[in-house]
Amino acid sequence: MIRIHEKDSIAPYLRDASNFSEGSASYVVIPETKEETIQFLKENNDTVTIAGAGTGLTAGRVPPFGTILSTERLNQVKKISKNCLTAGPGIRLKTIEQELSGSGYFYPPNPTEQLAFLGGSIATNASGSRTYKFGSTRDYIQKLHIALIDGRTAELSRGHTINKPIIFDDGSKLKFPKINYRSPNCKNAAGYYVKDNMDWVDLFIGSEGTLAIILEVTLNLLKQPDEFLSGILFFEEERQCWNLVKSIREDAPISISPCSLEYFDQYSLERLRKKYSKLPAKAKAALFFEQDIFGNPESILETWFDFLEPKESLLDESWFAQNEKDSRFFHEFRHAIPLLLNEENSREGRVKMGTDMAVENQYFLELMSFYQEILSRKKVPYAAFGHIGDNHLHINFLPNKDQIPLAKATYQEMVEKVLEWEGTVSAEHGIGKLKKPYFDQMIGQDSMEELKSIKRIFDPEFKLNPGNLI
Repeated sequence: MIRIHEKDSIAPYLRDASNFSEGSASYVVIPETKEETIQFLKENNDTVTIAGAGTGLTAGRVPPFGTILSTERLNQVKKISKNCLTAGPGIRLKTIEQELSGSGYFYPPNPTEQLAFLGGSIATNASGSRTYKFGSTRDYIQKLHIALIDGRTAELSRGHTINKPIIFDDGSKLKFPKINYRSPNCKNAAGYYVKDNMDWVDLFIGSEGTLAIILEVTLNLLKQPDEFLSGILFFEEERQCWNLVKSIREDAPISISPCSLEYFDQYSLERLRKKYSKLPAKAKAALFFEQDIFGNPESILETWFDFLEPKESLLDESWFAQNEKDSRFFHEFRHAIPLLLNEENSREGRVKMGTDMAVENQYFLELMSFYQEILSRKKVPYAAFGHIGDNHLHINFLPNKDQIPLAKATYQEMVEKVLEWEGTVSAEHGIGKLKKPYFDQMIGQDSMEELKSIKRIFDPEFKLNPGNLI
């Protein structure tokens, strides 16, 4: 067990990628085994904030006070079987990819930040570019070994529903409270997941570390495709891209089945041009697509070309992967824009102000038109990119100091419109500390009290991850 008390050594644990800088902690504890983690919890009386890799964007790991528990040493791969992997919460997503290389299987969630810890991605139900087909982290969690703030532990598996209690290692039991709240039907990472007859496992996925500490995880894997077909399509107008996405959903041949549909607006492309000089000069929007292929890719590629030819795109100037090197380049291109924007925020000393909202498919074109109209009218600098296949864009506000109130007011108007459509204020990054006002607005006081009743059965004194969600 490592304990850090020196102020300078604690400082790196007081921040994350949001640039929120109001953290404070008395010390950091770094357990090296599950057993050390459990023992610490049994002996501890202080509040505990769980620290992952620090890649989060909502200040979730930034402690307001108390003790920090870092999972960085809980990073062992325990077992890889035919279609499962068991590991500690501190393993990085990039390491999982490396461990599975050559196994014939892969872990589909593909968040932008591959240095994130697995535990952090579970805490926020992280997704990524391949969510359109493969879903989010939730869809691949088979088992969780958890510890409560008092050190009691339990192993939870798929099929163990909330209709039956959790039985902990000391024989104690917890039953799910009777509440009316239910989670939104769109892609969502805001608040506790609550559905009728759900598995207990699902409650902890997306709970942002407020209910329990994850000690170990078993992931389901999918068979590795023979290859991924990918391309980046360019457009002279943003609406042309939106219309193509709608057509892919509704009119594409059955053999066109993308796992990724990722959007870049004109202001994202402006920033990317500084790094990628060969971007078409006329392009004001782009769409990255990717499809998993089993068998011969040529016929699938031909079908894509036939489908795209009559559409409104700069097809002759678009990019299509010819080999694995091209595919890696396209992923680098996709992941470059959030990194560039985060670096820009750091240079300017801005706290991250970006939307993470989503709605159901029926509101897709209305959502895109609304975003374009309000942003044009408000004239706050921004860049928009993200998971257009899931109706889930990241509008990154980039205001100077004088424009911050205007940016916040614009964000608030967006929240109000998305909630009119029964959407979510967070589809993948969680609520943390920065988005609590929007979450309060989303669910209302009665539902908030119901979520607090869930929190109380696991953490009666609200000692775990204080300030997150609730």
